[in-house]
Amino acid sequence: MKGLASKILIALGIVLILAAILWWAIAVNSLVKIPDDLDSTSKYEGEMTYYVNPTTHEPLPEGEEMKLPMKVERRVSSVADEYDSSTAVLKEEVTVEVGGLKNPPGGLESIYVLDRKGSENLNDERAYDFKAGNRVNREGSYYPLLPFDTSKDEAYKIWKGEIGEASDSEFIEEVESFGVTVYNFKGSATLEDKKEVVPAYIELNGLPSEVTFEELKPRLQALGVDVDGLLALAQQRLSAEDLQSLNAALQEKIPIKYYWTYDIETSVEPKTGAPVNLYKDVEAMYMEVDTSKLMGVFTILAKYSSDPVLGPVLTQLMSLQGQLGEAKPQKVLEYSIAQTEETVKSAIDDSKDAASKINLVKVYIPWALLIVGALLLIIGLLMGGGEVPEPAGE
Repeated sequence: MKGLASKILIALGIVLILAAILWWAIAVNSLVKIPDDLDSTSKYEGEMTYYVNPTTHEPLPEGEEMKLPMKVERRVSSVADEYDSSTAVLKEEVTVEVGGLKNPPGGLESIYVLDRKGSENLNDERAYDFKAGNRVNREGSYYPLLPFDTSKDEAYKIWKGEIGEASDSEFIEEVESFGVTVYNFKGSATLEDKKEVVPAYIELNGLPSEVTFEELKPRLQALGVDVDGLLALAQQRLSAEDLQSLNAALQEKIPIKYYWTYDIETSVEPKTGAPVNLYKDVEAMYMEVDTSKLMGVFTILAKYSSDPVLGPVLTQLMSLQGQLGEAKPQKVLEYSIAQTEETVKSAIDDSKDAASKINLVKVYIPWALLIVGALLLIIGLLMGGGEVPEPAGE
């Protein structure tokens, strides 16, 4: 009986040790992945400043900017019926309230298709930013999650929908937040980076993508140009052919470019890769008239620089051309928000629960199998070997 029990214990020990090895090799990879029941809501508060009238789109005088309270609610949830074994589909719904009014009225909705194990975005036709139909390719970038076991040493590329591209993040520091270790990361872009805003975001915010020469006249006059007087003189002095070309050039739409800047710092729970605290978010939009479209006007008028009547006026206009080329983009808006303490705590509690489940799968179960298996194997070997013989005397 003793020999049989020994063999059973040895067999059980070997089975459990093999089970531990197989668990590490197979089960961990298949079980540690983005769950299909994610549902997290975060809230943010701060201030929006308008430098351009949001209704008329005219620049506001310095000191008369519009400052309004701003609230943001962001929900990230699983689209469970779109999941498969390797792919997660997440929906992000964002509601922005400025001065008590929703802007845009219908909110913003984005779909993210991620690799369930690595949390990277995939190139998938279901992925879109801000509204259905605005298809985007986020392949290789991260958002709204970072990978499991987030590293301090990686510069993760984070997707930024407003500019339609990913930018590098930078690790700042490791800190404690509500009893949990988190990693703080930052990302930024300045005006010098010239990150153009995507057309879909401009459209959703009701901003013009182009202006007419007539709409541009007040800005030219503010620079000291008597536009109407110049055009009246041109009617008298230009040849019929040049006048026709000038009128055609003045009818062309002049594009507006928009640029986005940001300075963002976020806390991430490293075990799950979940952002838990957006403690700094300062973002701004700038606009710039594409003056290259006015070059045709300048070219036509430059032919008359020696004209005794038009010449003196054109000298002033040519200096304006240089001013337009050197002019800095006009700031349209800027907002500064931070996540509310209540939703930070909620996010950290959720990440604690998720981290506990990951530890159960990656650490506790395989180590329990290994330790119990090793103990059974040792006991079985000791039982089967009988007493340890005494050393022979000299």
